[in-house]
Amino acid sequence: MKTNEVNFKFDLFVSHNEKDTAWVKNVLLPELEVHSQPPFKVCVYSRNWLAGRNISESIVESLTLSRHTLLLVTNAFAKSQWCQFEMTMAQHRLIETDNDNVVLAVMEDIEPINLNPRLRLMMKRKVYLQWTDDEVGRRLFWKRLKQMLQSDGGSLVEAFPQRHELHSALT
Repeated sequence: MKTNEVNFKFDLFVSHNEKDTAWVKNVLLPELEVHSQPPFKVCVYSRNWLAGRNISESIVESLTLSRHTLLLVTNAFAKSQWCQFEMTMAQHRLIETDNDNVVLAVMEDIEPINLNPRLRLMMKRKVYLQWTDDEVGRRLFWKRLKQMLQSDGGSLVEAFPQRHELHSALT
């Protein structure tokens, strides 16, 4: 089922480590929910999940109810098993729905020891946003993020080269 055929409760589910909650609350949410027109509807675990509910069920539900998933990659994210689970579930959903709706934002230099094979491959194969302390870079970060959130992720199957295209590229 294509994302434009589904009614979502949220524009975005933010997958992040709890150590990055202050940045999400004080920077990301105001930018997307207050300073954007129209405002984006954002799902974050600290306010949208019910206390006492199974975490894995909450993750799956958040992914299902959201048009896009933002993976907020920090060293803490890369080391967290829950964040890795969220990333894995987002990738499964991407394949299941044939919609590349995962947005990757790298917020700091990731130490090589923290890069597991799945995250390393995702960073190698996917264009991602890079947070910077530079004012112009930050404006570009917000502009690109909002553009990504307003677009349909696109089909993975349709984007995959056809057999004859692969053959001609290899010969």
